Amino acid sequence: QNQQQQPAVAQRVVLYEEDPADPNGKRYVGSAVWRTETVSPGAGQPPELAVRAEVEIPERRLAMTVSMRRNTDKALPASHTIEIMFTLPADFDQGSINNVPGVLMKPSEQARGVPLAGLAVKVTNGYFLIGLSAVDIDKQRNIQMLKERDWLDNPHVYTNRKRAILAGGKGTPGQRAFEGAVRAWGEEGG
Repeated sequence: QNQQQQPAVAQRVVLYEEDPADPNGKRYVGSAVWRTETVSPGAGQPPELAVRAEVEIPERRLAMTVSMRRNTDKALPASHTIEIMFTLPADFDQGSINNVPGVLMKPSEQARGVPLAGLAVKVTNGYFLIGLSAVDIDKQRNIQMLKERDWLDNPHVYTNRKRAILAGGKGTPGQRAFEGAVRAWGEEGG
C-alpha cells in the first residue's frame, strides 16, 4: 500500500517578469513537480510529512524549491513553515532574489491571488522562510486555501528592484500531495 510512487507529472508554471520596455512584462513557461516527502525537523523529533515542489524555468535557467511542513519548533510562532530556495545562474541579469513577500493562493491562473497569512523572512541569499500565522482563524483559512485553491503565486523582488511573479498550478499531483499532508498533519475539518 505504501508503494504509490507514481512517476511525477510536471505541472505548468509561468514566470512573469517586469519589463520597462513592455507593459505586459515578459513571460517564461516552466514546470513544477509536486510530491510529499518525509523530513526530519530536528534532533529527537519524529519525522514530518512535507509538501515539496521542484520548479524549473529553463529559459531563465532559474530553479526554485518550495517545501511546506507543519512547524514543530516551539520557539517559532507559526503553524506551518514554507521554505523557498532559489537557484540562479551566476550571470543572472536581474542580480539575485532580494525579497519574497509571501505566497498567494488563487482558484485559477487568471484570478487574483489572496495572500496566506504569515510572515516572510530572508534567511540567506536565495533562501526564504515563511512562517504561517498560528492564530486559529488565520490557520484555518490558510489550510482551506492551500487545500482548495489550485494555483499559487510566488511574488519576488530581484536585487535590481524589478518585480516578478512565479505562478504555478498544483494539478492532480499537487492536490494529492496537499491532501495527504493535511491529513497527516491532522488538520482535517479545522
